[in-house]
Amino acid sequence: MKERADVEERFEDVRAERDALRRELGDLRSWLSVKLGLLKREPGPSGLTVISIASDREIIAKIEELTDKRER
Repeated sequence: MKERADVEERFEDVRAERDALRRELGDLRSWLSVKLGLLKREPGPSGLTVISIASDREIIAKIEELTDKRER
């Protein structure tokens, strides 16, 4: 039984670490979206505005675009 409890505890630790990494990546995507001017504003329900962050591909494409401009 102790082995099972140890495995379950380790599993929970790994899950918590994964969740923390996901939050950090989300924060990074948000920050990059703001800095690169990639925030998307769309009309939402009840007159609210929905703000979406850019996808990884959109962020990379924007960085490549800026890098290409700088190299010219």
